[in-house]
Amino acid sequence: MDDRINYRAPLKSPLTVSLWITESCNLSCKYCYADATRNFWMESDRLYRLIEELKELEVFDITIAGGEPFLHPNVFDVIERILNSRMQLGVLTNGVLLDKKKAERLASIAEGKKMILQISLDSPDPVINDQTRSKGALVLQNLRNLAKHDLQLQISCVLSSVNVETAHLLIDELYPEVKRFHFLNIQRTERSLRYPGLLINDSQAHEFWMRLKKHSGKFPPDLFLPSLRIMLRSYGEEDSAESSEFHRRATFTCRSCSVGLTKIEIGANFDVLGCDIAKDFSIMGNIAERSFIDVWNSEQAFRVRNSPFPPCYRIRSEEGVALEDRLKSEFKCVQP
Repeated sequence: MDDRINYRAPLKSPLTVSLWITESCNLSCKYCYADATRNFWMESDRLYRLIEELKELEVFDITIAGGEPFLHPNVFDVIERILNSRMQLGVLTNGVLLDKKKAERLASIAEGKKMILQISLDSPDPVINDQTRSKGALVLQNLRNLAKHDLQLQISCVLSSVNVETAHLLIDELYPEVKRFHFLNIQRTERSLRYPGLLINDSQAHEFWMRLKKHSGKFPPDLFLPSLRIMLRSYGEEDSAESSEFHRRATFTCRSCSVGLTKIEIGANFDVLGCDIAKDFSIMGNIAERSFIDVWNSEQAFRVRNSPFPPCYRIRSEEGVALEDRLKSEFKCVQP
């Protein structure tokens, strides 16, 4: 008899799946944690079969990312297949390649479907944006064109020393064409540690979130800031009395990591990961030649779910630490 205790028993399938459909990227953002240096992407036929598997397993939500997903040769077919499977879809892109022709095609595919297009932009001022990313003027141009179509848009903005004082002005520039803004603290990754001057300290981060809280009050309630409440709670400051009461009375709250449980990542090589940051800790198997459900229920997946992972907490120290040491003993998750 198997006397092991499965402290983290799986669902029949994850609720959300992120597909890193390519490792190729047309930018080289200074803080990015993705390994987007190879001209490599998911093989399309296997990817199409995977989408069907996830549909049959009733996965609720899929995100496609990279690298830059619009470098995948069949990205529009991938998007269309996911949306036709009635799963919600999020697409994470830098927006550089979304010219008028691609925007029209994307809008046609997504019409009447549940899709959020998240575009990375760190400032409405291209001079500021391009210090950490690049091509800010082009992204703004593409954004304004995308906004003419019936697409649900979200901005992703990484906070660094370059933009932390003014990042909230993205809302002024783009609302109401864009009503969703996802701000996140810069993370200490192998790449960002090469630019220590970009890192912000806890005081700077806290001041930003307080500034964003105040600034958001100037806008109608349809402005959506998904990371604001989470960050206020992490600092011990609820965004409202109603919010505090809501969380107090909640019948279900999540206090632990979702690695391998409700959310998983699938790399361009078809590795199934509990967490795309802690790759060394959370490889559950590879589905290039196996079915997803086989890996999901595998012995290796069991070990990932029940291993004594290092605790996950937010990066707050002003000093950078060696990435390899951090991953070995002080892993800190970047997910909000």
